[in-house]
Amino acid sequence: MRPIDVLEVGVTWDESGTAYPTVVLDVAERPDVADLPRVHALDGVGDISTALAVAGSSAMLTVTLTRPVRTEFTIGFVLPDHAEVLAHAAVSGTLLLATTPPSAEGDHPLWLAIDIDGPSMVAVLTAGTDD
Repeated sequence: MRPIDVLEVGVTWDESGTAYPTVVLDVAERPDVADLPRVHALDGVGDISTALAVAGSSAMLTVTLTRPVRTEFTIGFVLPDHAEVLAHAAVSGTLLLATTPPSAEGDHPLWLAIDIDGPSMVAVLTAGTDD
């Protein structure tokens, strides 16, 4: 299956002033991914694992969910354009996945916070810089 494109990257700030790296995803062709924030809001956060692979100017983050629903998808990042948000996610251990663009109408944007294996992500990101 084709990777999900990143439309925008940025930072989301919570009420306490904590910054979270955020990516806005193009989920037009993946209704299962578009529905994940709603499912997790109703059923709670489940079991999520991530794995990053870098090849040339592409970084692919595979996200696997096993509970409360089973699905897997890959997010396609472009390097070096998205390197900063990936590094921030690796350091913070969290990445927010927004499934509605900031320009969308309404007061309740849809997003899903996922835990990131920071040390593994750092190792993958820095391995490409040793060449």
